[in-house]
Amino acid sequence: MNETKVANRELTTRQKIAVVVLDILLIVELCVAMYLASANQAAFTPVFMKSFFSMLAPTLLAGYVCVRLLREKTPRVETTTS
Repeated sequence: MNETKVANRELTTRQKIAVVVLDILLIVELCVAMYLASANQAAFTPVFMKSFFSMLAPTLLAGYVCVRLLREKTPRVETTTS
């Protein structure tokens, strides 16, 4: 029974690609937030926090939904006893 639980937790190739894309998006968002914050040195931290976290939350939510939607569907097999 533990083997089936472990097998269900493995990511499919499509899910792995989605995670890599999500990682790249997060790095880009970090760079954009740093750029925006560097333009206003007096309020660097608030600008950075506001811009980064406003981009981070939707990206993580979209990534979570994407990974959940891309998992393999296992068909239900009904067994009958005669």
